[in-house]
Amino acid sequence: MQKSSENINQLLPLPGDKPTCSEYTQKINLDPRGTALNIDAVLLVEVPLPWPKPVFDHAYLNGLEPLIKTSMGMTRVLASQPREGNQSVSATIFHKEETITRWDFPLDKENSLTKLVENLITSNPKSLDSKKSTQNKEAILLCTQGSHDICCGSKGTRLAELIETHDNDIELFKVSHLGGHRFSPTAMTMPDGRMWAGLDLETIFSIIEKKIEVEKVAKLCRGWIGAAKGPEQIAEIEIFKQTGWKLDKQNREIITRASNNKWSIEIAVEDKKWLVCINKGREVPTITCRSEGGLPFTTANEYIVESVEKIT
Repeated sequence: MQKSSENINQLLPLPGDKPTCSEYTQKINLDPRGTALNIDAVLLVEVPLPWPKPVFDHAYLNGLEPLIKTSMGMTRVLASQPREGNQSVSATIFHKEETITRWDFPLDKENSLTKLVENLITSNPKSLDSKKSTQNKEAILLCTQGSHDICCGSKGTRLAELIETHDNDIELFKVSHLGGHRFSPTAMTMPDGRMWAGLDLETIFSIIEKKIEVEKVAKLCRGWIGAAKGPEQIAEIEIFKQTGWKLDKQNREIITRASNNKWSIEIAVEDKKWLVCINKGREVPTITCRSEGGLPFTTANEYIVESVEKIT
């Protein structure tokens, strides 16, 4: 029997229940804020299905790991389903500098992925000869890897199909495990670099087209990839709520001070600065999907925003 606190036990599924992780997340009203990746770049590699678990056991990704250190900083590697109409396999890079830039690379020769990764270890993408300039239009990186988790495989795939049936100028990448399948359908949007939870068609289009007030979707924002997981990402979301969509085109400087499960976080945006105070919230379990009683499980913390003060 896995040991746990009394509060955690009250949140766990009943011993005979086998809920999916996304159903359970909704039942206990799990807060997705602060659960996004904290990375400097994303490397998408077109990889044909089927995908194993982990996806890095696929022959196309031989020798790669989910997170690698490159000249861009910490880089998350994701498989992406080949898109219809593409004559050759390609890799796409989203790199967070002052804003997020995009680079595309054809992978039409043997070992070209290996050579690309080797070059990225020491060289910025913009200095590589094989790059192709691509309009950095709105893109959705939607987790659809059913071999990793049934929630993303079912809910993520259904949402992808709905997006594809609509006539739009949004570029959809159906990608491997992003983390946080308990929040499925979950996605990362580019070029803003935000991650989202519990999406539906209307919501994702509203986010991409910036036609909805930030306040109405902030509760679904897992965080911005430029901030650290936990309190920093939650503080950045609070400033996002105050400033609106324009924040995604502005540079942010974040300073965090922590003491006794309390965090004071300063966020500077151009000539403005805010102080966000955050306390530790409830401890919550992350269950095993479709396992009896949700076992085994790990634990995580939610956080409470105590105050948001504009100081300059």
